[in-house]
Amino acid sequence: MIQRVLFGALAIVLLVALFQLDRGIALHATGMPDRFGELLKRGSVIPMLFLVVLLLGAREMDRLLRARGVQPFSMFAYLMIAVMLLLPWLSAAGLLGSGVTDREGLYWPLVGVLGSILGVGVLCVLRNNPAGAIRDGGATLLMIVYLGFLGSFGLQTRCGIDSPQQQGVWLLLIVLLVTKSSDIGAYFVGSAVGRHKLIPRVSPGKSIEGAFGGLLGSAIAAMLLASTDRWPAWLGWTPGRFSWMLDEIAHSFGVAFNGDGMTLFRGAFLFGVLLSISAQIGDLFESCFKRDAGIKDSGAVMPHYGGILDLVDSPVFAMPVAWFLLTRIWNIG
Repeated sequence: MIQRVLFGALAIVLLVALFQLDRGIALHATGMPDRFGELLKRGSVIPMLFLVVLLLGAREMDRLLRARGVQPFSMFAYLMIAVMLLLPWLSAAGLLGSGVTDREGLYWPLVGVLGSILGVGVLCVLRNNPAGAIRDGGATLLMIVYLGFLGSFGLQTRCGIDSPQQQGVWLLLIVLLVTKSSDIGAYFVGSAVGRHKLIPRVSPGKSIEGAFGGLLGSAIAAMLLASTDRWPAWLGWTPGRFSWMLDEIAHSFGVAFNGDGMTLFRGAFLFGVLLSISAQIGDLFESCFKRDAGIKDSGAVMPHYGGILDLVDSPVFAMPVAWFLLTRIWNIG
């Protein structure tokens, strides 16, 4: 457990550093008048991070599918996942057109989904063997939608025109931290007091108590992140070099709920609970893959954490929910 905590803390520090680097590059690019500058203002490190991580996740998913005898069109899936992840970044920067429709969050990703369906249809026909077309074509589309389309909502939050440019950095960081807080809360509460199995045939280690721990973990994390500007006063800290970051995080998240005091905390609590529910569904969904394939972990990227899919299974389900809540319910823009 100690090693798990240490690796988790190190991962959070690294994540915050990468997000801060992305923000720094975006601020430096503000004075650039060309399209490249506009692209950098919408993101740099974060889009590349998503691209690498989710393509590695796609490779692991490909392995799970093949262990079950499924033969997806792997190279096409990798290509379309990359395209789906890059579309929100490119469209928000105006590189796919300057019209409102061209820059709006969902337009180009939906075009990508359409292209994926058509592409899989062409590949099934060109294979000249109808055996397994439903199985293999469906698995290919599952890979693209699961990791590409759902994953793209993280970049919609960071890069999209719905999110004020640098506010998107902190909003995405908040979404990821709140989501992983669900995993942490479920793990510790389930380990300590978990007695009643949640869905044993899908995930034998998960308990009902752990599920409630996940809800509580996300809710507490969301409320704390909505009030980061108050941390120094609460803890008796002297404002330091990172106070500006705490202020920006609190402003980026708190403005979504358009209030203070109990209004702020109620909104953050609800946000955390909804993200935890979607995150836990995502975790169980990936467990279905592993149980069906007869594999315990999708990989061994980090000790005690499994593979990339084991790390991203909850965020890929939580990010679309977070994007919808922030942009359509609480209107952050």
